[in-house]
Amino acid sequence: MDRLFDHPIVTVATVREWLGLTPAGANQIVARLEGIGLLREITGYARNRRFRFEPYLRLFEDDAEAAA
Repeated sequence: MDRLFDHPIVTVATVREWLGLTPAGANQIVARLEGIGLLREITGYARNRRFRFEPYLRLFEDDAEAAA
């Protein structure tokens, strides 16, 4: 979780590298985080998907809209 604050856009390969997991294990972790709303898929692709750390990035978007 801590790494998501430094890198809020990730791929399954990134998660696999960070945690030293198999591709299947990394996919399971990403799917769980997506299921609870922490990650959101942003590419629409079946492969090479990117995910954003949704609640964290939303904080910055809300601040930008409020300041405008």
